[in-house]
Amino acid sequence: MTVVAVLVDPPRDGLVLPDLPAETPLSAAEATRLYEAMVSDLLLAVAESGGDLLVNYRSDDQLPDEHVPAGADAEAEVRALVADVLDDDQLEDVRVEVQVGSSRSARVGNTVTHLLETEGVQSAAVLEPDAPTLLRKDVDSAAMKLRRSEVVLGPADDGDIYFAGFTEPVDFENALSAPALENLNARAVDAGHDVDFLPGRRRVESAGALRTLVSELRARRAASRLVPAYTTALVEDLGLRVEGGDGDSSEPTLTLE
Repeated sequence: MTVVAVLVDPPRDGLVLPDLPAETPLSAAEATRLYEAMVSDLLLAVAESGGDLLVNYRSDDQLPDEHVPAGADAEAEVRALVADVLDDDQLEDVRVEVQVGSSRSARVGNTVTHLLETEGVQSAAVLEPDAPTLLRKDVDSAAMKLRRSEVVLGPADDGDIYFAGFTEPVDFENALSAPALENLNARAVDAGHDVDFLPGRRRVESAGALRTLVSELRARRAASRLVPAYTTALVEDLGLRVEGGDGDSSEPTLTLE
């Protein structure tokens, strides 16, 4: 069984999705709501899959000072988000644990290595919190791939990753520096591991990625296809739409009703 660690920050204005308020019509508070919705969909996808859910959060002493208000409690904020999404049975099985490490590479490496070598799990994966189109069936598909390959990677824009799964550890030092996809793949190949890949997905960190997400969710909903429920509901609640300009070559814009 695969343990999937969803990497979550406390949902605070300006800390999560920090570029969207400047690039889109969303306010900082609305960007935080979007982050919460995306995290909710991924937590549910993992909890309903055949894997085990681990919520891995950054503590307040790992966050920039400007995003740690007086009385802040990162663990309590993350646990509250988890409790809002999962039912009682799912909450009994979920683990909420702090990340350890001073960089993304160190935090991911420590989590994966601890699960594989200390806890002895069959496979371990990390999942970024801003790829909400990953559904339960995709989590199960990744677990199936990990039965045949030691490393499974999910490519994102600009050479990044949204998912990384392992049955054997690799050298994680600086492995998630850009381009993380190539670097992790190289470490796996150097270790003699077979590598497989998931379909590429955009992490929703920019205006372009949000336009793609909004358009895809509205199209899939209109076609009666599966959609991530929380994120889709928020898009509709905010009235987010992609509007075209005059002519075929005009760049689309994101509007907020």
